[in-house]
Amino acid sequence: MENFQKEIRDYLGVAVPGTLVEAAESYKLLEHFVTEDDTCTVGGFVKKGSVDGKVTGAAGDGAVLGIIIKDGYFTGQESGMSIPAGQTVTVCVFGVVAVENTYSASATVNNKVFIKSADATLAFSDSDVADAKSTGWAVKQGAESGGIAFIVR
Repeated sequence: MENFQKEIRDYLGVAVPGTLVEAAESYKLLEHFVTEDDTCTVGGFVKKGSVDGKVTGAAGDGAVLGIIIKDGYFTGQESGMSIPAGQTVTVCVFGVVAVENTYSASATVNNKVFIKSADATLAFSDSDVADAKSTGWAVKQGAESGGIAFIVR
């Protein structure tokens, strides 16, 4: 009993971007797609491609579909690593996912998650962000710039 847990932590621990944080089967929705081009990244948002079953990076116009997660297809790849066209990927449509906060400000609980249209980088805010589109996701556990935030949909 000496080595038993000595403290209780209220928040979830740090995770690797692009990983599922909570694995409740009744809460997550995963779908498999094929990348249409090389604009998709591990841990990055995607939108529907030009044909059913394909996805492309989320920059530019078009509604966000979900986030490419690390799984059996990409266990050895780092977050942000580009995925070549024609690869099968797993996209989390609903669930809790770890993302890297590359935004210049902190991500705080209940902030909305936005994608900048120019380069698909993330932004976090309570209100609209210029030149960015809403993802439909929100911050579950915040993080300073450069840290790991957990987002939920």
